Amino acid sequence: MSVTQVEVGVGRLAALLHELPAAGVFVVADERAAAAHPAIGAAVDARTSFVVPSGEEHKTWATAEALLLALDAAGIDRDGLVLGVGGGVTTDLAGFAASLHRRGVGWIAAPTTVVGAVDAALGGKTAVNLGGGKNTVGTFHEPLRVVADPSTLTTLDPRHVRAGLAEVLKTALIAGGEAWDSVLALDLAFDLDDAWTDATVADFGAIIERCLATKLDLVTRDLHDVGPRRTLNLGHTFGHAFEALALPELLHGEAVALGLICAARAANNVSLETTIRERLKAWQLPLSPPPPARDVDALLTEMLRDKKRAGGQHTLIVPHAPGDVRVEEGVKETRIRKALAAVLEG
Repeated sequence: MSVTQVEVGVGRLAALLHELPAAGVFVVADERAAAAHPAIGAAVDARTSFVVPSGEEHKTWATAEALLLALDAAGIDRDGLVLGVGGGVTTDLAGFAASLHRRGVGWIAAPTTVVGAVDAALGGKTAVNLGGGKNTVGTFHEPLRVVADPSTLTTLDPRHVRAGLAEVLKTALIAGGEAWDSVLALDLAFDLDDAWTDATVADFGAIIERCLATKLDLVTRDLHDVGPRRTLNLGHTFGHAFEALALPELLHGEAVALGLICAARAANNVSLETTIRERLKAWQLPLSPPPPARDVDALLTEMLRDKKRAGGQHTLIVPHAPGDVRVEEGVKETRIRKALAAVLEG
């Protein structure tokens, strides 16, 4: 049963930083977020802290070890608190360290990216990358709170905002109904290179709330990812393989976008695949991977690392229709190859 308190709203991050006690709180902050947001930078300066270098390439065991050593040196006790502020890399690392320090201390996730806010921060999956694989070492350790402030998105590079929309599309596919319709209506009729308006921030706040509501429902019913929560991996079996081969050229959300196309091809749903392609193209997301991730055999090798594999066979999350996403086990390699062709052909 999930006990995470979810809070979404403009100004919530500053309020959180103000309300936390000065003692017993250890801040884990993304370096870019700390530089972009004065309130985060001030928190780093005022409290015991650890700054995580930006980028997936730093989500490693070495970084986690350095963080754990810093927590130990800071004397954080069992009743202490870890605050992770940043994107998915930072919140994953913060939660992972919190789960191990003193056999587990409480933590709060304060995501500052679209991917972090709509997906990574909630659910208690914490991890680091090991041996070239994605999230190959991790724990389940739910945050006490997830505090998402949509105003933090305004300092992001537009490419990172758009990459996050792939996770939004994924979640809407799982939810179906009104959530799917709302994503189809999201035309991004503004230029992310221009200044954000209050209305745009509010729109993203509503997107975050809707995605978190869907994920919270699945997590509450299936905390340890053995049942319906597995559908949240939609697009990720393929996406993690693209990401592993093309890192850092390909962002996580961009890799998931490609994975969604492949998953729709695996469902043999031409109409849905077309709709997904149209959405991704409208949001300026890639429809094919860069050269390092175009080798089918190399992609299949990476997919052997997938955590959902069982009995030596592939497991796929397949979208047969919006709201009808299924976990399919024992998937043959020939079907995987045909699905990969969706982004490699032409």
